[in-house]
Amino acid sequence: MNKIEIVKDKTFDIIVSSVNKMVDLIKPTYGSAENKVIISKEMYGNWPLVVDDGVQIARDFKLNDPAENAIVNVIRETAVKTNDRVGDGTTSSLIILQAIINEVSKTTRRDGIKISRELKRGFEEIKSQLESLAITIESKEDLKKVAMISFNNEKVAELISEIYSKIGKDGVITIGKSDTMETISDMVDGIKIDKGYISPYMITNGERMEAEIIKPLILITDYKLTEAGDLIPIMEKLVKGNKRELIVICQEMENHALATAVVNKMQQKFLTIAVKTPSSSDSTVTLEDLAIMTGAKFFSEGKGDKLSEAEVSDLGKAEKFIARRDESVIVGPKGNEEVINNLIINLKTAIAEATNESVKKTLMDRHSMATGKVAVIKVGAPTDNELKSLKYKVEDAVNAVKSALNSGVVCGAGLSLERLKCSSKILTESISAPARVLRDNLGVTDPEEETLAEENTLNYVTGKSGHFLKVGVIDPVEVLIAGVESAVSIASVLITSSGMIVEHPVDKKD
Repeated sequence: MNKIEIVKDKTFDIIVSSVNKMVDLIKPTYGSAENKVIISKEMYGNWPLVVDDGVQIARDFKLNDPAENAIVNVIRETAVKTNDRVGDGTTSSLIILQAIINEVSKTTRRDGIKISRELKRGFEEIKSQLESLAITIESKEDLKKVAMISFNNEKVAELISEIYSKIGKDGVITIGKSDTMETISDMVDGIKIDKGYISPYMITNGERMEAEIIKPLILITDYKLTEAGDLIPIMEKLVKGNKRELIVICQEMENHALATAVVNKMQQKFLTIAVKTPSSSDSTVTLEDLAIMTGAKFFSEGKGDKLSEAEVSDLGKAEKFIARRDESVIVGPKGNEEVINNLIINLKTAIAEATNESVKKTLMDRHSMATGKVAVIKVGAPTDNELKSLKYKVEDAVNAVKSALNSGVVCGAGLSLERLKCSSKILTESISAPARVLRDNLGVTDPEEETLAEENTLNYVTGKSGHFLKVGVIDPVEVLIAGVESAVSIASVLITSSGMIVEHPVDKKD
């Protein structure tokens, strides 16, 4: 039986120690200094992982002491939540969290609830100021500069900016592996669905929190799947053909049906990834369109179709299916080209003839889905280790550009945060930490930006000074807001914790 320890008086000391151990390892990777961390774990095989991606290091970070490791699991959420929201800014968020905790540790009479309220009030003030400072960007050159902040590679930044200048902020980009050592891009047919996986147990890539199937078979229905019998017949037919993977797009999957999918996945017998019907004014029509695009039969409850009679030939096909928490992407749907073209022509005609604005918008949304494109960036590298590291950096750059298009940008390198003030002295001091860490990482001892106007700065890498957009020192507002909010949220949890219940494994010899 394991030993249970009750910790009370030393709780905050354990919090401070755990935060510092974790963030001190990660923060040298912040900025363009190109510092990396080597991760050696059994799951990565004989070759260790060498990365400078904050969220990946956070996911793998662990301490031997059970009490400290419990705190690490809480801290990790700062990076993970920031990454889930905006896909970037994780290291900056952790640096702010560490600064908050260390500032709180300096207080003599620590009132966690009062400080938490102060931090949250200060965050709202910082958020409002950042939104008021935001500058909208659209030019290809500005998009390239944003990409360069996350990944200092001009060729890749050019590639990403070129893609977004074509597909716009609502376009979809997926990251894959190149067959060569070159990083290239391609535009393929694709469908974006505004629904993610129904259960996190369906995730196939824990590092990126994604569920993915290559060359999937797709079942499309408006049924609510509740019984094991809704899934088992088609699963058995697939297994007979040596296929053990299935995508299900349905109204809902729950109860015994969901349990069947999850248990089979956990036992590595069969992988089912289920997502709900996309949002639309007419879900039946949307599902019918998806069936046409993928070459599937639409199993309609209204028409009395029976899922138990579904055959493998009734399933749709695609090159790839990726499901995330809040969205999914069908890459390269394999429907009949002639049927798809007829659908597109009919939709164009209907749009031209529509007089009702609501009807016209619905038709335009359908046309957009039927003609959708997905950009695929295929990352190449001489070694698998470098490939993994590059994929993380490319993904960060893609997410940074997407965030910049969504929310606008402000002066980067942490300088916008460093120049802001709020009613919380602790938060005002803490949000300046990323800028200080970046200067330390780059060996900058005498920053000149203090003498520059608010929208001007110095690019430490190129040595050029001027307006932040011109010299390429940029941060997406959405990323900064997400990072500060996550840091404040987790800091509030930690500073209002007054005790711990810690389970220590006991050696059987004892």
